[in-house]
Amino acid sequence: MKTKFYIITVIGFALFLASCAGEQKITRHTRETENRLKSKRNEFRLKARDYFLEGLFLEQEGRYNEALVRYYQALHHDSTSATIYNSIAENHLRLGHLESAEVLLRKALRLDPKNTESLALMAECQYRIGRDDLAIEYYRRLLAVDPYDDDSRQYLILLLEKNGDMAAVAKQNEQFLKLYGNDPAVMERVAALYFKQKQYDKALHYYRLLTKADSTRSRFYYLIGSIYEFKHQPDSAVVYFKRALHFRPDFSQALDRLTTIYRNQREWDKIINAYKPVLQADSSNRVARVLSAEAYFYLEKYDQARRLLRPFTEQKDVPLSILELMGRVEMESKHYVQAIDLFKRIIQQDEKNKYAWLFLAFTQSDMGAADSAEATYRRAVELFPDDAMLWSFYGITLQQQEKYQPAIRAFKHALSLEPDNRNALTNLPIVYESLGMYARCDSLYEVALKHYPDDPLLLNNFSYSLSERGVRLNEALKMAQKALQLKPREAAYLDTIGWIYYKLGDYAQAEKYIRESVDLRPDSGVVIEHLGDVYNKMGRTDRALEMWQKALQLNPDDQKLQEKINSLK
Repeated sequence: MKTKFYIITVIGFALFLASCAGEQKITRHTRETENRLKSKRNEFRLKARDYFLEGLFLEQEGRYNEALVRYYQALHHDSTSATIYNSIAENHLRLGHLESAEVLLRKALRLDPKNTESLALMAECQYRIGRDDLAIEYYRRLLAVDPYDDDSRQYLILLLEKNGDMAAVAKQNEQFLKLYGNDPAVMERVAALYFKQKQYDKALHYYRLLTKADSTRSRFYYLIGSIYEFKHQPDSAVVYFKRALHFRPDFSQALDRLTTIYRNQREWDKIINAYKPVLQADSSNRVARVLSAEAYFYLEKYDQARRLLRPFTEQKDVPLSILELMGRVEMESKHYVQAIDLFKRIIQQDEKNKYAWLFLAFTQSDMGAADSAEATYRRAVELFPDDAMLWSFYGITLQQQEKYQPAIRAFKHALSLEPDNRNALTNLPIVYESLGMYARCDSLYEVALKHYPDDPLLLNNFSYSLSERGVRLNEALKMAQKALQLKPREAAYLDTIGWIYYKLGDYAQAEKYIRESVDLRPDSGVVIEHLGDVYNKMGRTDRALEMWQKALQLNPDDQKLQEKINSLK
């Protein structure tokens, strides 16, 4: 048994040694193979590196085709490097081989999806191919990897601007603020973008931050004021335009916007005060002189307006708008000859200046030269045959001369051009009434009130017409009451409602309103006569006689009034 066991043991040990010897031989062979492969790989990588470096030198010298050859040789020795793919693609881009560049960059991104150089080159490639949407996508991917790549963000912003996505542009600029803090230049850019997009509240937010950073920058106050103007908040706009001028008194844009608001609100004194410092600093400032003169004109301070405009009278090439204002000043001052001369001067320079014709005719009408005014309007409508306003004023001039049929034609023509022309709708019913065409008169008033239900003049005229005829008096009363609600201190409207009460037999109310009208307009013979009529109905004949005699002094040729007086003597 011992001998047998020994043999088995020896055999087993021999087999163990044999197996160890075999394993040692296999392990040695594997390691040698791996070392040879590793050495080969290193050799390939070294060659790839050498070719790559040669390519870089050639590329720097602008020899792009030769550089490509070296880069492709590098790629042959190392196809796992995104950097080599990027370099080849970049040279293809330089040579205009866009499709080749795109193919190589896709391979680079498969190897390294977050390679920022690959993403930047792919974005450029897509942009040059004309695929802005893909270029934007690749820039977004790049910035997700490296949000501090400011150049790429700027390129992205340019692309977004090109494609009109201003909201996205603003968001990208806001990213700058998140990354670097409240940088004033970036905040200003973001604010301007939101302003451009009409996102006014966001723009205000950033402009207010800018004023906190620098409370003396007048431009930011001006921009805040401009935003409030766009938001239809003129009072707030005024506050900020004033603040802009406080820090920079010569800020002409802020002054222009401020005075424009005052002009729209007809706050003429404020315009004058706003321009006083400007005129003190430079009395020749044309804008300040003209706008101050205009303000004085609307305040009916014609001498001050004339004084400011006088230096322009002898100048050559005076803007026609200044000549027009000068003419209007002279017209309202009743210096008719000077006014006519100025309006004709405008027409000589520009026959197609509609308002020069209009104001010339106004001047002629005001001075009692009805024939001249009619001729002026006739020429004006020849020059402007489709202008409803001129036709309506032409009709008024004919109406004033009691040329009713031509007036009707003029008013009808105005309405054919402009069915809601207020002048024609207001005056044509009066012509019909003068001709006794009451049905047409009433019908046209009703049409007019559909267009302008809150026009106090239309309401008054229609109600007075009805009261004179003694018809539809309750309806007339409602219209007269509405007219007075709209314009409570208007003497003519007070007389109308008083006359309606007179026709209704309510003499106490009639006296109340007509007496108030006389107090407001003591030189109106018709209204004073009405008050006399009321007193006569009330049995106060002495007061009636007193009123009628006053009325006769104002209208000495009124035969009917004289007959009333004689009836009480």
